[in-house]
Amino acid sequence: MLPPNQFTGLPMPVFTAFGWAGEETAINFALSQLELFIQALHNNLPREIQAIFPHFGLDRQAQAVYLAAADPADSDLFIAFHARPSSLEFMLSLTNKKALAKGLKVAEGDATNWHRQLKLLGDDWNLRLQQMEYNEEDGTAVHYQDIFKDSIANLDLETAVATIAKANFLNSEPQWVTPVYISHRFDSEKIAAMSTAVLKVITEQLREMLPLIRLLTGQATRTPGKAKAKAKAAAGEKKESAPIVPPPPVEAIDEFTYLADLKPLHIRRGFINLTSEHWPFFAINARTETRPVTIYFDGRYDRKSAVWRLLPDDQARIVLGPAVREWLEDHFEAEDRIQVTAHKLDEKDIQISLQMVE
Repeated sequence: MLPPNQFTGLPMPVFTAFGWAGEETAINFALSQLELFIQALHNNLPREIQAIFPHFGLDRQAQAVYLAAADPADSDLFIAFHARPSSLEFMLSLTNKKALAKGLKVAEGDATNWHRQLKLLGDDWNLRLQQMEYNEEDGTAVHYQDIFKDSIANLDLETAVATIAKANFLNSEPQWVTPVYISHRFDSEKIAAMSTAVLKVITEQLREMLPLIRLLTGQATRTPGKAKAKAKAAAGEKKESAPIVPPPPVEAIDEFTYLADLKPLHIRRGFINLTSEHWPFFAINARTETRPVTIYFDGRYDRKSAVWRLLPDDQARIVLGPAVREWLEDHFEAEDRIQVTAHKLDEKDIQISLQMVE
């Protein structure tokens, strides 16, 4: 016989209890099962995630359980799990004005990665950036409007960049606070059928969200490039004159844009040629032959593409994954030009955005 405090899953009565108004016994049972769930989940999390969310517990007033970066939970980043008759809602929230100041600044500074990490969650996730009137004296806030409230499916790169910049700016003003909510609803019947396997499913979801979580906790996700490091060093030196400095080589920058000409073979075979000068940007070392990259195109992300090194002159070639290749075939003709923007998200990750040229 199992001990009464051992987690065995979230059965359907846990979810249906919250549809029975006034049924205190049913709700108490449901809350006790949710509490066992959050205890078991935290105990089974990898140490890296436990370190980010060292606090966990049951919020009876909200009828939810949570993982939190600080105590009280709403003083920093936290994840709440709400059981409803038809779903288990997973909501990543950042509502504290000071914590938002850190997270929004980093997210705006790496807006391309912010958008990418949101899109990688999937189109069935939702994002809400809220604008609230803030009272500095008592810390209370009242809803004013939503900066963005929609499915992530409807969040393009331009909107993501503009809205995170607006949220960061408004939050820096004393009269505003701009909470962030990222949510998803798991079907309750599927969760109930998983039994204890729900712990593995939620843990894996948290692993995939780590880059996004780091952004919102104010952790930079990429190291400054060589050019930035040199600029900082130069800033500390006493300058007697301002000599003309040539632009840095491609490998020393974090981003470049290039207009490539498309030939019939390029479209048919699914590749885009860059130049020999571009290869050092992608090379990890002198032996590198190929470099996996993420392609952003038509509002979507593809992680099945790569940049190849072509001999004998080390020309760089983007070899497109099936989805991007199909898009290229459908939208481009011979002699068209395509804009290629390559962006280093960190030392390991490069994103390439492809755009049509009018």
